[in-house]
Amino acid sequence: MSRRAWLYIVCVWLTGIAVSTYALLSFSLSQADLLTFGCLVILATLAQLYAARAPGHQSYHFTPVLIFAGVLVLSPLLVVLLVAIPHLVEWGKERWAKSARLRNWYLQPFNIATHILAAALAQWAFVAVAGNVTLIVSPRPLIAAVGASVIYLLLNHTLVGIAVLTARRVSLHDSGILNVENLLTDWILLLMGVTVAVLWAVHPLLILPALAPILLIYQALKVPQLKMEASTDSKTGLWNARHFGQLFGAEMQRAQRFSRPLALIMADLDLLRNVNNTYGHLAGDAVLAGVGKIIHSSLREYDTAGRFGGEEFTIALPETELEEARKIAERIRATVENTEFPAAPSSTPIHVTMSFGVACYPQDGVTPTDLIHQADIAVYQAKLQGRNRVACARDIPHSAKLEFMPQDDRLTAPSIPEFTPRPEIPLPGGEPPKPERVKPSPAAPKRNPVYFAALVALVIAAGSLVTMVGLARGPLPEIVTIGVLLGLALVAQLPQVKNLYGESSVSVSMAINFAAALLAGIPAVAAVSALIALVHYLQRRPLAYRTGYNWATHVLAGSAPVLVVGRIPNSFQPLEFLWLTGLVTAAGLAFYLIETGLIAAGISSAEGIRLIPGWRKRYQWLAPHYVVLSLLGLFIAVAYMSLDLPGIVVVLTSAFMLSYAQKQYTDHTAQSIGELRRMNQELEIANRHILDANKTIHQMNDELFLTLSKIIDARDPYVLGHAIQVAKYATSVAKEIGLPPERITQIHQAGLLHDIGKIGISEEILHKPAKLTGLEYEKVKAHTTIGSDFLQTSALLRQLAPFIRGHHEYWNGKGYPDGLAGEEIPLEARILAVCDAVESMASDRPYHRALGLDEIIAEIHRCAGKQFDPHIAGVCVRILRREGSGLVVNSARGVARQNGERGVIRYNALFAPV
Repeated sequence: MSRRAWLYIVCVWLTGIAVSTYALLSFSLSQADLLTFGCLVILATLAQLYAARAPGHQSYHFTPVLIFAGVLVLSPLLVVLLVAIPHLVEWGKERWAKSARLRNWYLQPFNIATHILAAALAQWAFVAVAGNVTLIVSPRPLIAAVGASVIYLLLNHTLVGIAVLTARRVSLHDSGILNVENLLTDWILLLMGVTVAVLWAVHPLLILPALAPILLIYQALKVPQLKMEASTDSKTGLWNARHFGQLFGAEMQRAQRFSRPLALIMADLDLLRNVNNTYGHLAGDAVLAGVGKIIHSSLREYDTAGRFGGEEFTIALPETELEEARKIAERIRATVENTEFPAAPSSTPIHVTMSFGVACYPQDGVTPTDLIHQADIAVYQAKLQGRNRVACARDIPHSAKLEFMPQDDRLTAPSIPEFTPRPEIPLPGGEPPKPERVKPSPAAPKRNPVYFAALVALVIAAGSLVTMVGLARGPLPEIVTIGVLLGLALVAQLPQVKNLYGESSVSVSMAINFAAALLAGIPAVAAVSALIALVHYLQRRPLAYRTGYNWATHVLAGSAPVLVVGRIPNSFQPLEFLWLTGLVTAAGLAFYLIETGLIAAGISSAEGIRLIPGWRKRYQWLAPHYVVLSLLGLFIAVAYMSLDLPGIVVVLTSAFMLSYAQKQYTDHTAQSIGELRRMNQELEIANRHILDANKTIHQMNDELFLTLSKIIDARDPYVLGHAIQVAKYATSVAKEIGLPPERITQIHQAGLLHDIGKIGISEEILHKPAKLTGLEYEKVKAHTTIGSDFLQTSALLRQLAPFIRGHHEYWNGKGYPDGLAGEEIPLEARILAVCDAVESMASDRPYHRALGLDEIIAEIHRCAGKQFDPHIAGVCVRILRREGSGLVVNSARGVARQNGERGVIRYNALFAPV
């Protein structure tokens, strides 16, 4: 940082320390202050630890709500501690986690100092205007609290903005610190602090429903972060290929519209596969991450970079001609070449290079696809010229041939994403999108006008009946209460926001309806519902019967809190709050089910769609929303009962807070939902393609092993299907002893290839019709090591090599080639040994005819513990007794039928040497 920046930060520190020292000297303590401070500092610490982070290095904490409440009810020193403790806890957490946030030691002390100064000035202004008051409900303290919130907001943002200006040379406008939306968000949080302070004075438990809207705002502010994470490449921190394609397409449209230059750089790491093979893939990932940081740090504010493929990167440079783009590419190339990348656990750092290709609009292409293609060709040319260089598309002659590529280049050209404009997604306040015409499901119900008319009539009649019963049972609510509720409902219903998932709408008026039920029963619910339905009619102009249906739906849903909770009595005791909160939550869920269920039933009967799927699609996500609104309704009712008309300002603040939260939620998610739906559809299609490709690969893999087994058998003219039968027996044994599917697959593959080493045995020996000599027998025995060596050369088949090598080892250690004994022999090899012997005994040989099932079982028993693993031998016997002749096949009979031979098959005595 510059000297001026350090001077400013130190001045803020010293001022904060001076204010804190003054607060310490004037400190006075009471037990009530300690209780209030303890609760607020715990809540503030939790709020500070769980922030909503947004793009552009912004984060939103809800700590100001609690800090500003402390400004209004605590002494100055406790306010200083209320600011410092949550920030210090967050600082310690980030340090312990070694996070990049707050990495610079001076940041958090500066943040603490700015909040202390803002809080001190705001508290001084509040006390100067309102005096020492304990309950902020009269006009003077309320005005003072609102004014203090403005002072806190402006001073805090100004102090931070000046720091950004002096340290990073970013103007207040560009930093967004004084952006209207950011200021409004923080100001509303401070106003929530006023609400918390008021309700704390009534009873501390009442702040819980007052804080409920914060959950919705937190959810709204988290959406941009989730969208950003979905658009970012996790290894490099740059945009992923899909999102870069969208940004680049927008830049291309801007360049075309205003006839401005646009350059594109394609960059490809040279020989990254060598890094992976030498140091491991983790080292390769570290190189990719390092290169991503280099590219990001080399760009201007308005440039865009992304990871295009495995080791390919793309950079879009608006307002950039060829020579400037070449200089940028050369700067990045030189930085990458001179950077040492760590290669744990090796102490030797990794050095890599990159090849770059540059193409410019409009000289090299007029569409995104053309420009990417030309830049990609330039990258190839840079590699052909020796790598680690920059090539420009216009410098490559059209006759250049690119058939002969360097060894490290890709086997196939990268796919070029289609840069089609994103579909227009209407924002809240615009016309809702017209639903696509889809072929109705055969199981979908048909539209029935009679049923729909009956449903509408029944619901309206039920709402009217409930209203008349409520009026008859009395007592009627006070006119003042009805007037207050209607005013609140009007304020809440007017800033209505459209439902993101359909043509319905959502507003805070549900909380007012809920409060009406708690305060004045069914008559108030009917009146508030009528106003809500009337405002909806004036806004949307639906058919008259729909307005009546909406009114009746609100009335029936509003009867739930009346039945579950009842009216809140005038002598309401706050200590009963926890029990009341549980009842209100249950009533809110009942309200939600009745209202959304009736609306979904109306839509189902009117449009001929299934009820439950339609309800899930439109309204299932709203359950937490209704619970929060019901708690807010309780808060409104309790505030009105406790504070009477002066508390209406506090109520309006909370209602506006939640309405703003809804607006934030819809604004931040309207485009995201359409984008996520489109991405989900593409992912589903891609997943189906992957599954189909995986199925095809597995089928090809099985066919390859089968073909290899037949090639092996073809070397031996006296058997047919020997390897297939061994694989079949081995698979049955593996399943019987409960091996996992992946090991069963390996055993099946090993069974098909267990004699692959015979390819290395001379045909003269294999075809010899007489007994083999001792030397010939030794050569035949080598088929186990030959086969193992064959498989060791293949990365895919290497795991089968020990099984092939050891399938002629004996349990007693007298087998070959290594003389292994007992469990030294791999389990798969022990299984193959038994199954190979079973197949040999079940097939005709020149020295014996095929043995019967009982003879095979007797021979296995005799050799168990000597040649065979006793356990595997027992399992094999159990299978043979259960399956019988349905499992055992004479493989030599196929040869006899094929050759037309009869009698004993001539077969060389592989295991009967002279």
